Amino acid sequence: MSDKFIEIFPQFEEITGFFATKEGAADGYPYNREDVFEENWLEEAIPVWPKQVHKDHIEVIEQRPYRPLELEETDGMITNLRGVLLTTVHADCLPVYFFDPFKNVIGLVHAGWRGTDAGIAAKAVALMNSEFRCMPEDIYVTIGPGISKCCFEVGPEVYEQFREDWDFIDEFAEKKGDKYYIDLKGINRRQLEELGVPAVNIETSSHCTCCEPEIFCSYRREGGTYKRMGAGLCII
Repeated sequence: MSDKFIEIFPQFEEITGFFATKEGAADGYPYNREDVFEENWLEEAIPVWPKQVHKDHIEVIEQRPYRPLELEETDGMITNLRGVLLTTVHADCLPVYFFDPFKNVIGLVHAGWRGTDAGIAAKAVALMNSEFRCMPEDIYVTIGPGISKCCFEVGPEVYEQFREDWDFIDEFAEKKGDKYYIDLKGINRRQLEELGVPAVNIETSSHCTCCEPEIFCSYRREGGTYKRMGAGLCII
């Protein structure tokens, strides 16, 4: 096991997925750690680098690029092409990985609190359905390492934004004084289940990037950081 990344979807031989630790982090955008790519047998894959803006735009990659592909104002990607390495960068926000083994389609999104509130993970499933006829019940999802409820303290304005958009928010929010602790992983999971992804198909990482300094970088814990941990997913 490498100290540079955590393997994602190890049960599937058709794809390779990873989430970098701080040992495998990059200096900001884009995620281009060639050593991590090589350790995952992805040195020949063409990376896709979205310039993330904490929104819910998802790109469909329909043609294999000849060189690294940069995407403006994008927080998610789906594709059915082999050798195309979807990447995102993280310093507390959640990576959410998708795989339909029947249609051989993958997806990867960056879900911070704004993306989570916008339902970006559920939108990825809907797009996989509309573009590739993937059925939600056939899709496997991993909600990767990110800030957990224990550390995601927010003001009432963030809670109220979630409450306006999601009627189940109180199942995933705890008030302490004038602050709230919100479970972004739980919200993403609930959104996916409501769209029809079976609970047994969703794996949620227990790792909290904020309270595990020996393993992860954290924007919140460090009061800002230029380091970014990379998520990657590729059909091989």
